[in-house]
Amino acid sequence: MSTINIYIIHGYTANSTANWFPDLKENLESENIKVHIFDMPNSQAPIFEEWIEFLKKKIDTIHSNSIFIGHSLGCVTLLNFLEEKNYKNVNSLFLVSGFVEKTPIQKLSGFMEKTIDYSKVINNVKNRFVISAIDDDIIPYSYSEYLAKKIDAKFILLKEGKHFIDRDGFYKFPLLIDLINKTIEK
Repeated sequence: MSTINIYIIHGYTANSTANWFPDLKENLESENIKVHIFDMPNSQAPIFEEWIEFLKKKIDTIHSNSIFIGHSLGCVTLLNFLEEKNYKNVNSLFLVSGFVEKTPIQKLSGFMEKTIDYSKVINNVKNRFVISAIDDDIIPYSYSEYLAKKIDAKFILLKEGKHFIDRDGFYKFPLLIDLINKTIEK
């Protein structure tokens, strides 16, 4: 079995040690699974082109054992990256509290300017999941539900979890770990 690469792309104002990212890495990384959590450039004032170019430099090989996880702004970033690179046969895509085409955070509207060809994502990614919470106080769950429809993903709406960030005490994400393990076992 070739190595499974899991790539986590954080959101606005976050970094590689925020939220549930370290716990996810600790629970999933093994001899055959490598978890990559990047510190995206300038996360306090992100620029779309910088984030896409950064991913192009950091991620060069994608295959059937590649898994992508985006959180918040990382979701639309990942979709643009995957659509542009047109990678084939990606194992899984997990988008948490994501949005596309519009955002309630005006500073991030530059990430919505490019039109995404969602059919490329649908055709190239085997397993697609979008997770949100009814009580998300940053990105309303309706934005994530819309995203799930655009990429024909399984939409998982939790009763609570808010925006799945450490500020709200969210340091572990067992549901996501379980879903990832299921896609690896297939």
